[in-house]
Amino acid sequence: MALSWRRPSACPPTGRTGGGDAGLILAAYQRWGEGCVDRLVGDFAFVLWDRQAGRLLLARDFRGSRPLYFAHGPGVFAFASMPKGLFAVPDVSDALDEAEVGAYLALLPAHGTRTFYRDLSRVPPGHTLTVSGEVRQLHRYWRPEEMATLPAGDHREQIGEFRRLYSRAVRDRLRVPTGMGIGSHLSAGFDSASVTALAADELARQGKRLTAFTAAPREGFAFPAYQGRATDESPVAATLAARFPNIDHRVIRTDPVDPLQGVEQHLPALDQPVLNPCNNVWINAIDAEAARGRIRVMLSGAIGNMTVSYDGRPHLAQLFRRGRWLALAGVSIGMWRDGVNFKGPFRAALGPYLPRFILEWQGAVPVASTDPFIHTALAAEFRQAIDLDVIARERAWDMTYRPWADGKAMRIAVLNRIDPGAVHHASLARHGVDTRDPTSDRRVVDFCLALPERHFIHRGRVSSLLRDAMEGLMPAAHLARRTRGYQAADWYEGVVAAREELLAEIARLESSPLASRALDLKRLRALATDLPDPSTPPDQIGMLTRAHEQTHRLALLRGLSVGRFIRMVEKGNG
Repeated sequence: MALSWRRPSACPPTGRTGGGDAGLILAAYQRWGEGCVDRLVGDFAFVLWDRQAGRLLLARDFRGSRPLYFAHGPGVFAFASMPKGLFAVPDVSDALDEAEVGAYLALLPAHGTRTFYRDLSRVPPGHTLTVSGEVRQLHRYWRPEEMATLPAGDHREQIGEFRRLYSRAVRDRLRVPTGMGIGSHLSAGFDSASVTALAADELARQGKRLTAFTAAPREGFAFPAYQGRATDESPVAATLAARFPNIDHRVIRTDPVDPLQGVEQHLPALDQPVLNPCNNVWINAIDAEAARGRIRVMLSGAIGNMTVSYDGRPHLAQLFRRGRWLALAGVSIGMWRDGVNFKGPFRAALGPYLPRFILEWQGAVPVASTDPFIHTALAAEFRQAIDLDVIARERAWDMTYRPWADGKAMRIAVLNRIDPGAVHHASLARHGVDTRDPTSDRRVVDFCLALPERHFIHRGRVSSLLRDAMEGLMPAAHLARRTRGYQAADWYEGVVAAREELLAEIARLESSPLASRALDLKRLRALATDLPDPSTPPDQIGMLTRAHEQTHRLALLRGLSVGRFIRMVEKGNG
């Protein structure tokens, strides 16, 4: 993706600006110094040596879309895109940070400069690091919590400004080498569908085509819906693709496979655990198909639900707290008319303030009487040894998942939760596919965070910002959908087929010094042992349930993914 100036009114730097993105960064630094990072738009991680100042500058974009690691000691400072590039440095070990492994398993946010490796640090997203001799200074330049709220303004005017910014974000991500193609993820949801629609619209003006990829269950999958969610999103995705003559639609279906195979193949390029082994199966399949079709850019909408399609529900809690009863009633009635379950406004408005037992009764939070860590594979003794509760408080993360009263604070917390750089790098390294997400464009993100929340749930229409902005471009039926998709709905068939390999992996983990302490292997063994026999007909497996999603898709597979990563770092252990 081409980098560009953040503020159109700013005068471009004087002097030579050739050399592509690197030349642009150099020219920006010559003009604005370290402050140039606040004026660049795009995905970047760079290191720049200022010979005159005797200073090294390391920087990452506000979302961390590209990785950047460093190691330092007396008289030594080294940096690399990925951890493996630093392990050749003398006295830099690949020993793991046990607390960080535990935090990852508990889904706590990444924190500061810490990484999975004790001797390695990262430049956090939205930060610069300056190094001058033995002096190192870390500076956080993206501070969304300090942004002033925009004037409320007319709803249609705000929709127009959002459409302009979002269209520009998509257009700026369409640069691709000559002779190579552009792809996009396309589901039944708002985010990838809107990205695909905007990209197809722009590419049509350029006389170019777009290949849209939809992940779907295997042929003949027998379950059309799960808890009100569509298990096969390809028919809805096809209706949007058919709207644009320049879209080539590809539905990617994978047979039941061992999710750990994909983990095994991905780890050398990732240098960290695979977070969602089930999703990794279809994402890897799409990237592989794209590579075969000479597609080098893949558009996604990964964080759209925190930006462009944010539903605005916490706005009801704010109306309740301020005693604005008529406004609250109007929004609630609008939500019901929009097809939201009658409990939806109640949970959104009162959830942050109600006693926990009522939230459990309403199904708004997990039932604490079962196990608050049911979705993790962490061993109880290990949680205590690393003081996981203390770590959660330090990272300001509520592990009870009570509904938020402040929608802006919630979105900032989620945006900062995961560092995506290594994941994007791994896709590029394995398949040559560059993942680009217009929903994480800084101009779009800053606008969405600064916009008054009522515009996201205008007159009770959830996600109204995007739905109103996409009228006329996306099919009306797509914009009116209230049914969410459920990706990798046939995940459990691959788990059942791989039962014996899962048990074998658990046995290997028993000889791992760290995995045997960090993971509740006894519980994981019981979960794997209780899986149906692989010869069981698919329609008799019966694992498409919320309980199995927590215990097997999350705890078992994520635990084994982390365990396999630990074994890789420990050089095998059998």
